Amino acid sequence: MNTIPNRTTKTGRNEPCPCGSGNKFKKCHGGGTPPKLTPGRLDAQKLKTLPHKKCMVPQSMANECKRGTIAAHTVSRSGSLGAIERDGCVYSYKVSQQSLTKTGGKLLPQLVGWKVASTFPGFCGHHDKQLFAPLEDAAFTGSREQCFLLAYRAIVWELYAKSASKNQNSLRHALAYKDAGLREFIDLFNSGVELGLRDATGNKTIYDAILESKDWSKVRGVLFEFDNIFPIQCTGAFFPHADVDGILVQEVDEKTKRPDAICVMSFAANMRSYFLLCWVEQDQAACEAFANALRAKPATHVAPILGSMLLQSIENCHFSPSWYEGLSEQGKNWCNSQMANLGHLGGQGGTPASFANRDYFAGINVTLVRDI
Repeated sequence: MNTIPNRTTKTGRNEPCPCGSGNKFKKCHGGGTPPKLTPGRLDAQKLKTLPHKKCMVPQSMANECKRGTIAAHTVSRSGSLGAIERDGCVYSYKVSQQSLTKTGGKLLPQLVGWKVASTFPGFCGHHDKQLFAPLEDAAFTGSREQCFLLAYRAIVWELYAKSASKNQNSLRHALAYKDAGLREFIDLFNSGVELGLRDATGNKTIYDAILESKDWSKVRGVLFEFDNIFPIQCTGAFFPHADVDGILVQEVDEKTKRPDAICVMSFAANMRSYFLLCWVEQDQAACEAFANALRAKPATHVAPILGSMLLQSIENCHFSPSWYEGLSEQGKNWCNSQMANLGHLGGQGGTPASFANRDYFAGINVTLVRDI
């Protein structure tokens, strides 16, 4: 049984300070005179906390690893990112202290190369090719196997991202040490990170078992097809609290039970654009309710609702430069305000339908909805 993790953010007084100064904590952020941390130095210290590079396949497959860990794409480069790139670039949200300092604290997207957008060191070269061959080397038909492989990438990415955030817990705690109010907030935030990591680990175990058994009958989902390319391509997963109308689908709190998890993927294939909601049979209750609320929307309403939902719930979003730059200033502010609310839909409830603006997704309509 999963249990609520203990907080592990506190640093011993005689341990090295997490800020990277090389001084003991008691002589640095824990009570002494800490060095001034420039945005660049803080970003560099965060990079040092990234998880070790390793292939994140099930343990039973680890002996097959070859060619070392690579920068694996969570969103297909040639298919999905290729459908929205311009001059080899897409827009992505890359959070860093340096970028936030330059923008006065505003979270703004940046142009990044499509070859590096959405990558993470999650698979070795052999498994990135071999595991996803039914998805990358064959026409997309929406089979349960193909949908599962899309979802598996999302699950592995979320575990990696939450592991990376967990590794920064001590650094966040140290930087807030002298501010009691901020420290209390950071402790609560860090506790949430640890809970998220616990549940992401549980998800990975469940999905690993399906991958090993190849029992695709346990896969569930709903696939939407659009008549035009959807401008936001993404991969991720979250624990839905409320559906797109704000109706409760499950409680998400600090109980021992892992919440029902849903994977969301926006992607392009066969010269078409798709959106997939995918889950496993044991997560049916909350996920089916969430999916049914979305599929009940008119064909012209789904795209803007999805745009708001993805930006509010998934960090790993990448979008078309032509689309973003074509937005009015009001539209760009809308887009950035949705991302600033990241996490509201996943764990705290949210009503993206009320935030959606159809003008920003005009001409993108659902033409087909089917169960997988």
